[in-house]
Amino acid sequence: KTSVRAPVAAARPSRASRVVVHASADRRAVLSGFLAGAAALSLSPQAQAINETPIDIKDFRDQRNKGFDIIYEARDLDLDQDTRDGLSQARKDLNFTKQRVKESEKRIDENLEGLIKKNYWPAARSELRGLVGTLRFDLTALAETKPKEEKKKAFAAKKEFFAKVEDLDFQLRVKNEAKAMDKLNILKSSLDEVLSQILVQ
Repeated sequence: KTSVRAPVAAARPSRASRVVVHASADRRAVLSGFLAGAAALSLSPQAQAINETPIDIKDFRDQRNKGFDIIYEARDLDLDQDTRDGLSQARKDLNFTKQRVKESEKRIDENLEGLIKKNYWPAARSELRGLVGTLRFDLTALAETKPKEEKKKAFAAKKEFFAKVEDLDFQLRVKNEAKAMDKLNILKSSLDEVLSQILVQ
């Protein structure tokens, strides 16, 4: 006869061995926590200061008077569209408009040349086009305050300036560094001509 043996059940770890394993794991966790705490306490005051985040309170009242809140006005749906776009502020306060024009001039003088020399074409075009939108309105607002003859000359200079803007924008699109630098210098001279007419009292 062929004898058939019953399958032998896999040996299970004894209850005592399980207790030992769990106790060892607990000891390792406690030891790891103790070592981490000791390492933190051993840090020098300078190293601990690096991980601290001090509370810095700043007074923005002066910045608010200079238009710090304009970005929030742009999002305020209870205001009319001209106020949200900054147009009403520019019409009511010519000093505000002149400051914004000078800021645009500064960014053209300081930012565009570096972007062109580094061949950052999308960034250069974005910078130029962002400034043009503001300048188009601001130059018009200032030119409108001039007497008839002066206003005519100011608008002619403004038209010439924006033609130079188009020339520079084209060179940025075709990514021609040499010609872009040449057009940028021409644009700066054209802007100087416009400002000499509209910023004089």
